[in-house]
Amino acid sequence: MDGLWLIIIMIAVGAVIGGLTNSLAIKMLFRPYKPVYVGKWRVPFTPGLIPKRRGEMAEQMGKMVVNHLLTPEGIQKKIIKKSFRVKMTKWITDEITKSLYSSAAPTDFFQETWNVNNIRITLQEKTEYFIKEKLDRFIIENEHKEIKELLPIGVIEKGDELVPILARKVTKKGAEYFRGEEGRKQLYVLLEKFLQGKGSMLNFLGSMFGNDKIIEKLQPEIVRFFEDPASEAFIRDIIKKEWLKIQHKPFSTAASQIDTDKLAKKTADLLNKELPLFNYLDSPLHEWAPAFEEKITKQWIPGIIEQIQSFLADRLSNLFEQLELENVVRERVDTFSVDRLETMVLSISRREFKMITYLGALLGGLVGLFQGVFVILFL
Repeated sequence: MDGLWLIIIMIAVGAVIGGLTNSLAIKMLFRPYKPVYVGKWRVPFTPGLIPKRRGEMAEQMGKMVVNHLLTPEGIQKKIIKKSFRVKMTKWITDEITKSLYSSAAPTDFFQETWNVNNIRITLQEKTEYFIKEKLDRFIIENEHKEIKELLPIGVIEKGDELVPILARKVTKKGAEYFRGEEGRKQLYVLLEKFLQGKGSMLNFLGSMFGNDKIIEKLQPEIVRFFEDPASEAFIRDIIKKEWLKIQHKPFSTAASQIDTDKLAKKTADLLNKELPLFNYLDSPLHEWAPAFEEKITKQWIPGIIEQIQSFLADRLSNLFEQLELENVVRERVDTFSVDRLETMVLSISRREFKMITYLGALLGGLVGLFQGVFVILFL
């Protein structure tokens, strides 16, 4: 009977020692958090293993994440999958479709998201500033060039084509004008002005023949002048020379006549008035946006997702280098408090740690059993 109690006591002692030893070893992974000193002598095994090696652990975790978990190759395989593109397209399409039928106006979105009021006025001011800046820069950069250098080839060719057309129109309109009653009246006025103050002789001839008779003789001659092909050629040459002069003038001569402030303001006002975009800003989305639903969901979104997918897949390696994920993980882990690390590890492995404690108690109990049997048999 005494031998049985001896075995039971040794089993109990062994189990307690084994369990406490393993439990203490687990605790010593984290505790104490800081070194413990007796005078100037530091107590061995303080601080605990994880607090002592936290920097090394953070560095190794950073390398593990970058080299084995979040690798560019692994993320790239995920991104280029068709299933990923389908999911992203569906998600974005659903979100956009909801927005298209919203009762809110784009101005509400700008106000809520960026606290921007009067977006229409803001856009017009930005447009006006942008146009003026571009005009001023263009004028400064090209003021010493000839106008011909700045005109598109098509404009110059079109101008050359218009020269004979304008000459023909001038002669045709001139003949029609002076053939009519209005042209006759104008000739009468011009004749009277001509005769005034030209001396008594011309006045005598005018009064003798009469202005009407002079006009009757003069009017057909002027009409014939405009109908004469030689006159058309003469006018064509004049227009052509003037057109060439304009082309070879320095741009500064034309730029001096341009008021960039007024031109920019008028252009911005015109865009504000004519472009539907500005009118849409104050209107609820459900009134006009659904008209674009098919184009947005069937063409724009799939195309954009495909472009983003290709862009990311091609640049993931560089993106990972720029992000420096290894340093990010290391810095984050290194800033964790030991208490937080302990809580995090225990939340994952608490059950396993308990099993290790129980296993220590079991092994300690078995050792106690063997010791008890050994003592009874051999002592």
